[in-house]
Amino acid sequence: MSIYLHKIAFLDQFGDLLFRQTKHVARSLLELLLFIGVDSTGDLKLGEIHKLVFRGRSFDFLPILRYSDLQAREAARSIRTSLTGQFFVALLRHFGSIARLIRSRRCSIDLRRVEFSWLPAILRLPFVQMLHGEGAPKLQMDSLLRKYSFVHNAGERFAVATSTKFLCVNPFITERLQKTYPRRKNKIDTLWTWVNTDIFQPQPLPATGPFRIVFAGRLDEFKDPPLMFRAIDRLRQRLNGGIEFHYIGTSDPHRFAEFADIEDITVRHGFKDAAGMAAALAHAHAGILTSEFEGMPRFVLETLAVGRPVVAVHLPQLEPVIHDGKSGYLVPRGGSPDAIADALAQRFVDIRDAIDAGKLDATKIAGAIKDFTPGNQLARVFRYHHEIQNARGMTAAAPAY
Repeated sequence: MSIYLHKIAFLDQFGDLLFRQTKHVARSLLELLLFIGVDSTGDLKLGEIHKLVFRGRSFDFLPILRYSDLQAREAARSIRTSLTGQFFVALLRHFGSIARLIRSRRCSIDLRRVEFSWLPAILRLPFVQMLHGEGAPKLQMDSLLRKYSFVHNAGERFAVATSTKFLCVNPFITERLQKTYPRRKNKIDTLWTWVNTDIFQPQPLPATGPFRIVFAGRLDEFKDPPLMFRAIDRLRQRLNGGIEFHYIGTSDPHRFAEFADIEDITVRHGFKDAAGMAAALAHAHAGILTSEFEGMPRFVLETLAVGRPVVAVHLPQLEPVIHDGKSGYLVPRGGSPDAIADALAQRFVDIRDAIDAGKLDATKIAGAIKDFTPGNQLARVFRYHHEIQNARGMTAAAPAY
């Protein structure tokens, strides 16, 4: 019997996303993966393959750009300084060596940004495209996508036309694209975000101390920080104190006037790695999300995974994981900001009372994300590459030992 191994080139500007995937790939397969991405620490020579080990697994890594984690955590103000812009230039600079390397390994390609879909098209190699967000909706956004939305939109159209499989992070984006590109409907499908349940595991709910609410991520305008801060303030008024707001991230909340009302009860954690994030989330009683739009927020999945309920302003993609009274609450969208803030505050009161009454269980809350694990989601990605390479005769039999 022959065992067929499939060679995949992962091309992405966020190396940490790729590394999270490797934890859940079979060891024999991982050794055939090529990662092309960013060196965030600055200790690797660019343009050369490095054999790296991550959590006991080795893989080939080709860094083509140096860009620190600190730079990546905040929204860039110009194309010249943005990670996407610099990664695009780096692809052009190293195009020759990338092309030779991928062709020699007979790889299929996994892409995370539609802006880079030109590369596999030029190389005439099959690729699986992932779309994590809506690009630039007609809503508040302080990303460069608001100014240069035509770049993303052009990349989206090109990627839909040239990819072998086009995966969207939630079914509502999938439906939109299937309606927009009806001739390509059959290649467009949904692949949910996943959470690393080896790190984010249910922990007992805190039994003592103030009621702690947590949010993690950038304070972009579309996340509506003013509404978030207003809701926290309303909750403090209802509880007569005894509340803390924990912010995990590097954005400056002071640029929003509403933060002044809750600054004295806010604990700012700064950046946390995955283990630190899991510990900080487990220290809280509940999470909060007030975004106007999202793809599928990993913060929500990670919060639920440690057994903490989430109160969020309604987004349809949250319905599969946030079940009212069981894993949190979805507050209806609509009405004035003050009315929504009051509704959010009341739902946090309901959660606090349920915790005090012993009606919420961390393990049951974590059960809400049972379908959002790497074993369920990532297996499909590698199956798609398997099918693509088999159909094109790109696989090679493993040597016998």
